[in-house]
Parts: sequence; C-alpha cells; structure tokens
Amino acid sequence: MTATRRRPVRVLFVEDNPGDARLVKEALADVRSADFEVTHVEHLHEGLRQLARRKFDVILLDLLLGDTPRLGALLEIYEQASRVPVVVLTGLEDESLGRWARKEGAREYLIKGKVESEALANTLLDAARQASVKRSGATAERRH
Repeated sequence: MTATRRRPVRVLFVEDNPGDARLVKEALADVRSADFEVTHVEHLHEGLRQLARRKFDVILLDLLLGDTPRLGALLEIYEQASRVPVVVLTGLEDESLGRWARKEGAREYLIKGKVESEALANTLLDAARQASVKRSGATAERRH
C-alpha cells in the first residue's frame, strides 16, 4: 500500500526575532498531523513582497515588528491579502489587543510561549481549511 502524499500547508511567517522564528519552525517540523512549508521573513515589506509573488494558505504574523508602526503589520497584511487568513502570534498577552486583532481580521490571537506545537499546527490548519472552503463556495456561487 502506498501512502498518499498530502500537500503541505504554505505558511508565510513574519517574525523579526530569529530565536522565536527558529522555535516555531522547529515546532511545526515536529508535528505529524500535517506538513508545513514555512517561508520566514523578518520584515513586513518582505512579507508583502512574498504575498505579491506566491500563494500562501495562511499567514503567521508577529504584531510588533521593528520596521512597522505599532500594530500596523496586521492592517497592512490584511489590506494586501484579505483572502489569506492571518493568525497572530505575539508576546503581548493582552485580551483587548486580541479582541482588536480579531475585529481587524485575524483568525486567531496566540501568545508566544503559551501555545503548544499541536495547538499551533491545528490553528494554522483550521484557518487554511476554512479559507479554502470559503474560496470554493465563492467559486461555486459565481458559476451559478
């Protein structure tokens, strides 16, 4: 019997802390329930360039980037790629900020160091699947 090869989930990961980026990439590499193809960039402008060039299933975004005005990263990413779900992964443990991020379009708001590998993977998978279902539904509606 041959194993079916699943398509990896394409993740654009915008994180300016190399240590945090390494930990997240290692955590996703250890997950057995899915394969992740992670494209890591350190600056928002690099992320926006990647979004213009390639298709991603989900964006994993740190809210506080050194090259971006406070909290501007989510607004800029969402403005360019509103059809790609955004999961915020940040060190800011702030419920009101989490509500704001969701209101502005983030699918989820996760705290660095408080989320396990499987939970992160499941959040990314769910966000990518929900977006795929929405796109499929919109395509089907346009055909009718």
